[in-house]
Amino acid sequence: MEPAILSGLSMTELRHGVGDHTERHAHAAGQLTWVREGALELEAETERILLAADCVGWIPPGMPHGAHYHGALRGWSLQLEMTWLPAAPSGLRVWQATPLLQGLFQRLADWPRQAGDEAARRLLGVLADELACAAPYPAALAWPRHPALRKLAQALQADPALDWDLQRWAEHIGMSRRSLIRHFRAETGMGVAEWRERLRMLRAQALLAEGRSVSYCALELGYAGSSAFIVAFRRCFGQTPGRFLSA
Repeated sequence: MEPAILSGLSMTELRHGVGDHTERHAHAAGQLTWVREGALELEAETERILLAADCVGWIPPGMPHGAHYHGALRGWSLQLEMTWLPAAPSGLRVWQATPLLQGLFQRLADWPRQAGDEAARRLLGVLADELACAAPYPAALAWPRHPALRKLAQALQADPALDWDLQRWAEHIGMSRRSLIRHFRAETGMGVAEWRERLRMLRAQALLAEGRSVSYCALELGYAGSSAFIVAFRRCFGQTPGRFLSA
């Protein structure tokens, strides 16, 4: 742990290797994480997020979560009491890191000890303002609570290439097709097909961060070919996998 910048505010450098993971735990303070390289996957009871390079993620205080690291991860984690960020979300959140957000993290990571407390407070005010207008990033996935629906989610997590129709899924988890459709959307905010597509995209970013090729991702995730995978990736993230890797 780095020395506190101010009471209730400290910054820690993140460095993890391929395949590292952290068991489920919770922090007393909230945590803002900026990923510079690699990718960080965070899983809580009813939420999953994937922080790719140049994303900022939020973990509320007291929320149990586990972490999985993809690629050689480098970044910074800002631990702060809620008085510093009173409008923070109650759940996991992901934003695209604007140049200003990146600069704020870099400044706090290299905070000059001679700087006064008022300077740190002003900087935190700018950080809060920038987060308030930062664009959300499509790298979050709600996780169902119902045991039957969770069985479906876990099966797709284990094999995102599964391409069963709704009737087969309903039979597999012991639900009627109509109940599956209704309850899955109520718990996740998405239909099964849309949810599966988002899951695939988060897995795609993790695989790309690990150095996997576009063709490998397409095959691993069940796409007909690289072109279909690239179209799906661009539809979700607004850029091709190649552009994502070069950013």
